[in-house]
Amino acid sequence: MKFIYSDVSTNWYRIATMSSLETLFENVGIDKKLLPILSKSGIVNPTEIQESTIPLLIDNKDIIAQSNTGTGKTLAYGIPVIHKIEERYSDIQGLVIVPTRELADQVTGDLRNISEYKKVKIVRVCGGKSFSIQAQAVKRNPHVVVATPGRLIDFIRKRIINLDWIKFLIIDEADMMLEMGFINDIEFIVESIKNEHQTALFSATFPKEIISLSKKYQKNSIKVLINQDNKISEKQLMQYYYFTQKNKGDALSELIDNINPKKAIIFCRTKHESHHVYTAIREKKIGVVLINGDMSQKQRDRSLGKFKEKNTKIIVATDLLSRGIHVEKIDYILNYNVPKTRETYFHRIGRTARIDSRGKAITLISERDRVGFYRLREKLKCKVDPFEGSDNIDEKLNKWKSTDKREKFNQRRNDEKKRRHDNKSKGENYSSNKRARSGARGPFKKRGRGKPRYRRTM
Repeated sequence: MKFIYSDVSTNWYRIATMSSLETLFENVGIDKKLLPILSKSGIVNPTEIQESTIPLLIDNKDIIAQSNTGTGKTLAYGIPVIHKIEERYSDIQGLVIVPTRELADQVTGDLRNISEYKKVKIVRVCGGKSFSIQAQAVKRNPHVVVATPGRLIDFIRKRIINLDWIKFLIIDEADMMLEMGFINDIEFIVESIKNEHQTALFSATFPKEIISLSKKYQKNSIKVLINQDNKISEKQLMQYYYFTQKNKGDALSELIDNINPKKAIIFCRTKHESHHVYTAIREKKIGVVLINGDMSQKQRDRSLGKFKEKNTKIIVATDLLSRGIHVEKIDYILNYNVPKTRETYFHRIGRTARIDSRGKAITLISERDRVGFYRLREKLKCKVDPFEGSDNIDEKLNKWKSTDKREKFNQRRNDEKKRRHDNKSKGENYSSNKRARSGARGPFKKRGRGKPRYRRTM
């Protein structure tokens, strides 16, 4: 049995565990013509998030749902939306908002695949693509629009798109929207929909801003929690660290030679690092592509397309690729550096071991990374073992914990926070005094009629 908690009341909503999609479809009244289409893709049994949310969405409930990446969230909302679209009406009935162009492409493709049994028109509206072509597609009266916030707002303000007949609003990867600064855009879009509609929020985490958004725009929403701690089965995904005192680039090269991945993603924290790693791997004559924010949409699409080729084994990417992008048959995730947060860590490793597949995740750790890794591992609440050939860092970490280094570090950090707070509390007086001390003319100050003499500033 599954339990779904409602924020609005103290009731617990109980959903019986289904044995198959056929049973689920029969219980909620979904057209069984969809089953053969799903079967072609190897989808026979519903995932937890699908089993839990599909009946609620069919029953017109507003939901806010949390689940790991790679658990089938697109179909969890896609199946009910396609099922409830009324083909005879030539209006936009469903709106799906996603944070990135890549995710817009993927969701559009997934929805088109499952709508084959109906005459449902689905269009994509996102940046990096032809504005005029997308505008023409919208004018041909689609039933569902998949959009990124920026381009959608442009269409709303120019009156290209009409949201007056929206029945279903889906906000996918809501926490990523927040991280990317889209929260105001989302509110503008929601407030542009004047029609009564059903709203579903899907998010990997529930920060307070997402909860506030739910309370503001949803009616009696039901909170669905699937694997709240973001834990992934240890049998499905094996997690390792690789501690090295060598140059990290050399260590990565040796690791790739050792594991010989069929398909792997190497995650880097910055665009500069991604370029450096990509260049180093390419010099080894290994099939590799790059994806980061410096690339145009065409370049990113080309990289993803090339990765599907047999001879291309590796994608080097920033966290742009860690959310919502489904790449088939990834057997290794390599973290070139330690992710700053547990959320980032789980988003990255969620690119492998999706649904019923298996994979391995390895995090490279240098001497300067070990403290950060220790703190991250404490928050993960899952088993992360040393990889073959790696030194065991637990002894060193325990030694660090047993000394007063940590206390001194925390004290310095607290002192720095207090100093910044004190400076901030001085307000304009502090800023004005600082400018006065520096001089109105900048770092060069004239002394009489002589040449300017350089004066150091703080």
